[in-house]
Amino acid sequence: MFPQSQPQSISPSDQTLLTNICSAYERTCIAAKVEQSPSFPSLKRASVHTLLNDYTERQKAVVKYFKLIPEFDQLSMCDKIRLIRNHFCITLSINEATLSSDISPKLMDSIAILFKPEISSSLAQSIKLLHSYNTDRMLLKILLIIKSLSSGINRFINEADMDQIYEDTLAVFAAQNIYVELLWRYLLSRFPSELYAIKFYNKLIRELMFVQRVCFMTESYIYSLTNEIQQMNPLIKSMWPISNPPNIRDTNVIEID
Repeated sequence: MFPQSQPQSISPSDQTLLTNICSAYERTCIAAKVEQSPSFPSLKRASVHTLLNDYTERQKAVVKYFKLIPEFDQLSMCDKIRLIRNHFCITLSINEATLSSDISPKLMDSIAILFKPEISSSLAQSIKLLHSYNTDRMLLKILLIIKSLSSGINRFINEADMDQIYEDTLAVFAAQNIYVELLWRYLLSRFPSELYAIKFYNKLIRELMFVQRVCFMTESYIYSLTNEIQQMNPLIKSMWPISNPPNIRDTNVIEID
């Protein structure tokens, strides 16, 4: 038997970091929801490009949020662009779970219309999984940063640049490690013992891996819809680079005012 213990206290430095994360998210993602994009999607959509175009203002806000994270903003421009592109689907999914109290019926109806049954059912399951964590939005905000700083390939895209090594992989890894360690200490402060934290962490990783697999399937399908990609707004279209050779310095990805 593992002995029971009290949750560990968050250190002052960790509390400052958590406060900064909340402040950055409030000023970017939440502000965009309140002022420009109260719901996603705004209507039930019958085409992929109209669905994703509805996410434009929220994607702008996510980019602004990442740029307020010092460890992200200190990376090279090329690495920041690769990270934003490589994690588009998973960060969209986590961000929506963080922003929304309830799962949007318009989103679920749109998914059912736009995707093949095996994809739409998996998407619906992944959305429900992520929303099951939105009772702890601080957790989701930390996860959003961790996924944005993952140096692994997190998309299924037949695009040469996606497979290139980052210019400074060690810097990306070091930046992510700061927030992985913060997540662990945060969990220790939330659970009565390390055993409970380990069990929760194990469940969280398993479910994130499922969500990632669903993102692979979804993005593989969308990438085949060349006509849909051509009709996307510039920012969203830049998430699906189809140029040859790849234009890694596409300023639409990250240069948001």
